[in-house]
Amino acid sequence: MENLFDPDKIEVTSELLERANPIFNTAKMTLYQLAASGDADSALMVEKLGLTENTQNSTTTTSDAVKLLIESLLMDMRYHTIEKLAMEEGDFTEVDLPCGYLPKALRYTRAGHRFIGLDLPATISEVEPAVNALLDDEQKIMVKFAGVDATNYESLRSALSDVDGKVVITTEGLMVYFNDSEVGALCDNVKKILDEHGGCWLTIDPEWLMSYALIVRAILGDKALEALASMQKRVEDQSDVGVKGSTLVIFPKPDISEDIKKAMAFLAKHGLKAERKIVADNMPELKVFGKLKPEQVAAVKAAMKNNAYWKITSLGAPASSEPIDTGSLSEKDFDVRARLEGEKLCISLIGRVDSLTAPKILSFYENTAKEKTITTVSVDCGDLNYISSAGLRVLLIMKKNSESMFLENVKPEIMEILQTTGFDSIFFEEN
Repeated sequence: MENLFDPDKIEVTSELLERANPIFNTAKMTLYQLAASGDADSALMVEKLGLTENTQNSTTTTSDAVKLLIESLLMDMRYHTIEKLAMEEGDFTEVDLPCGYLPKALRYTRAGHRFIGLDLPATISEVEPAVNALLDDEQKIMVKFAGVDATNYESLRSALSDVDGKVVITTEGLMVYFNDSEVGALCDNVKKILDEHGGCWLTIDPEWLMSYALIVRAILGDKALEALASMQKRVEDQSDVGVKGSTLVIFPKPDISEDIKKAMAFLAKHGLKAERKIVADNMPELKVFGKLKPEQVAAVKAAMKNNAYWKITSLGAPASSEPIDTGSLSEKDFDVRARLEGEKLCISLIGRVDSLTAPKILSFYENTAKEKTITTVSVDCGDLNYISSAGLRVLLIMKKNSESMFLENVKPEIMEILQTTGFDSIFFEEN
């Protein structure tokens, strides 16, 4: 029977990319917050992208002056502290994952470093021309952007194929949206890159939620709980995804020492080790401090003695346990087999379904649904090697738009991903 899925006829628009990968929206929020801190380069990017105050708002919550001040402080802190830690590494290529819309390329090239910005294709399509418009001809030679999936090693390897010497990988705000299987895949990929090139991985993510809590309490005191709830709600509204838990992301609590040990053990299983870099010891004097009262600045600096960004390096030896199989297939090995049986759409997923390939499935499904009546969707997962949050989101969209949907031939490694994300209860609730 003829395969209805023809990749040459599938068009993936920016709007569709955004719906398949909605964390895309939080990156614009981050840029606006950094611009509000007084960062001149970020203000130029805001102008290039035409962002407004509405960037701060979501469907159910709005930002106010106090919240924007706190969030600008947090962005200013992480942006410049991570940069300061990176610059201590000497000669390196900066690999920013995800690069979002921040103007890091300008700062790193001014300091003589090559810059590679990696993010979802939807983000890259907007940020690359905006950044290039702010670079001179000499800087443009030192900058490269590529659309990748952080869990897909082949996409990362391709993006770094022309890199010589050591790298500094920076990650800000990625892992809070990942489940353990995705974080594990990311760790495996980072280890391979570090083993090949040398260098380190600097990330705010393990203690970033704790950083939020500490700063909000330092500024707002007794009103902190209400503000924290509002901030998390707005982030989740903008991204259309919840802030998930994973072993490598530590949620705020009075004593996080045990959670730090668990996170370190998780890294060790993936052949990595971490050094906690105390923020207060590495934080430069921030521009946004000028908008705070002296006692607030003192409270922030005191709070950051209890918070750290992580410098992660390879242990050298292979990982101590086998990670979940995320499939070593590249995007070229992805495929779909599809047919219609009356009003039933039968889809077989092959290879990897991630942020690079999931939008193609969504485009195919929606275009088919416009032309044909689809009441039931059957998804055969027998040849599916890996599925990320983007893939799960596309499956959820298909389920919401059909009378019934079911998954067949789900392998143990795919079922483990469904169970750790809670999607097993969604897709098997009727069975």
